[in-house]
Amino acid sequence: MNAQSNHPIIDTTDPQFLGPEAGQQAGGYEEPTYDLTATYSPDDNKLRLSSATRLDREVYDRVRAAGFAWAPKQDQFIASMWTPARADLCIELAGEIGDDDSSLIDRAEDRADRFDDYRDKRTDEAERATAQARRVADGIPFGQPILVGHHSERHARKDAERIQNGMRKAVRAFDTADYWKRRAVAAIQHAKYKERPDVRARRIKTIQADKRKQERTRAESVGFLSQWHDGGSEPMTMERATAIASQDYCSRCYPLADYPRDPPASQYEGHTSLWSALTGGIVDADQARGLAREMHARVVAFSGRWIEHYDNRLAYERAMLADAGGTIADKTGPEKGGAVRCWVGRGTWVYIQRVNKISVTLLDNWGNGGANFTRTVAFDKLAGVMTAAQVEAQRAAGLLVELANKTGFTLLAAPTDESKDTPLPKPAEAGAQAVKPDELRTDIEAMRALVKGGVQVVSAPQLFPTPPGLAARMVDLASLAIGMRVLEPSAGTGRLLEALPGIVPFGQVRQTALQVVAVEVNSALAARLACSGLAGTVRCADFLECSADVEDLGLFDAVLMNPPFAQGADIEHITHALTMLKPGGRLVALCANGPRQNASLRPMVEARGGEWEDLPADTFKEEGTGVRVALISMQV
Repeated sequence: MNAQSNHPIIDTTDPQFLGPEAGQQAGGYEEPTYDLTATYSPDDNKLRLSSATRLDREVYDRVRAAGFAWAPKQDQFIASMWTPARADLCIELAGEIGDDDSSLIDRAEDRADRFDDYRDKRTDEAERATAQARRVADGIPFGQPILVGHHSERHARKDAERIQNGMRKAVRAFDTADYWKRRAVAAIQHAKYKERPDVRARRIKTIQADKRKQERTRAESVGFLSQWHDGGSEPMTMERATAIASQDYCSRCYPLADYPRDPPASQYEGHTSLWSALTGGIVDADQARGLAREMHARVVAFSGRWIEHYDNRLAYERAMLADAGGTIADKTGPEKGGAVRCWVGRGTWVYIQRVNKISVTLLDNWGNGGANFTRTVAFDKLAGVMTAAQVEAQRAAGLLVELANKTGFTLLAAPTDESKDTPLPKPAEAGAQAVKPDELRTDIEAMRALVKGGVQVVSAPQLFPTPPGLAARMVDLASLAIGMRVLEPSAGTGRLLEALPGIVPFGQVRQTALQVVAVEVNSALAARLACSGLAGTVRCADFLECSADVEDLGLFDAVLMNPPFAQGADIEHITHALTMLKPGGRLVALCANGPRQNASLRPMVEARGGEWEDLPADTFKEEGTGVRVALISMQV
């Protein structure tokens, strides 16, 4: 081994050094016998091989060994990057390498379409599993426990495991669909990112650096060729050959069949440096010169092919960069006194101290009270540029706030006013203005929470959730507005809370300006409501034991309620709720439409100029009861 050499090991028998000329010397290329097409895309620097027929095992193995991977959806072999060896194989098999007509964005969109197909299949699967779980649960809304008393306990116990399994399957399919959705978005975003001018400018710098490496390699080999050629055809002396080989570190194998030698010469046949082969008696000086000339000639040709490739890529990237108008620094030239946004300043604008050839000099400060110091940032790392005139214009407009450390400034935006008296939109109007909630996602998130904690079977006698349509009517009658305090004193599963304007379903963040307080005596249901975000405050208590004292519940602008009906409890609950209304407050409630309610509650409603509406007999049929119900509303 030559300890004096600092040059990398170069194996002169490596196939990657065999270019077209070497191939022709070895017998030349034959006409391709397969119906293959080869293309190259400068967008991603990849080679692609497409075949109209199935490749035989030998050719297939060669293609795979060269670094091509089969992409079944594109129906082609794709190499991760261009290399001379891969290009030679493409020419050998296809005859030529054509231009790839599709752009990076086109391919990303095709890929996103495939991901969308995967997503649609998993979404359909999630919808089917959700529907099946709904059928098993017999219509009980997801996002709440199975209620004993609402359906028979025997039925709930029997179906709990089936519901759990169905929800788990739906959640798993939905998560898979969500994954493919993110992949589709990421594919497009990545393609757009690679086409950004600043990213392209940095790619040009990388290509230039790679080109310089190959130029150095070629220049080094040219230099060694000159040394080995010194003396022309005159015999090379051992002293000179050893001296050159001590600096020219190249390696190859020396099999005994090709390089016979007798001991004490080294009998080792593996990779050996040229210097070791000379000093070990494996080759003589003239043989060493011949081998070195051959090796360096191949290196010069090999590096030349890489340099040509880099020149072509640079020409393409520069043309595309120019077509896009250049980087931000190209569009707005940095100047002293101006400002830039970049990683220095952590999001603020930073004053330019000096403009260099390819960078700007900025002041930075760690924010610890120490002295400012300078940094240089390349033009392609700038996210924004302001001229000195633009900086002064912002300062004159009063939108520029200087940083305490004098390194730069922040910009203010003109404030916007919002009316505090604007009524809350009704649920239908809110849905029209905002993005419509993803109903499937709502169900899945509710099911995810249930799957995590297990399907609960909760004893809740006489609980009959308000039908959604009726809940919406009750909210409409309450005439709610921004800032109101609203009470739901027997919240149950949260049906009335879900109907409030701006409310989103279980598992998401509450989005309303109402101050909502919910009271629920059942601890399991109260805990569920507390996690749902449907109310700002959830109290687990008997409503009849709560008061309007400020240290307890306080007073409210509106009360929405569906109280328990058993033994006339609705009369007591509604009467108690009236004591919690502010002057001018409004109560909207359901009650049993029976003799006791008509005798005690109806006169209260009429005395306050309210409304009493007899609801149809089948109003609560879907909730498991045929009790006759009245809808009342009144103001105090």
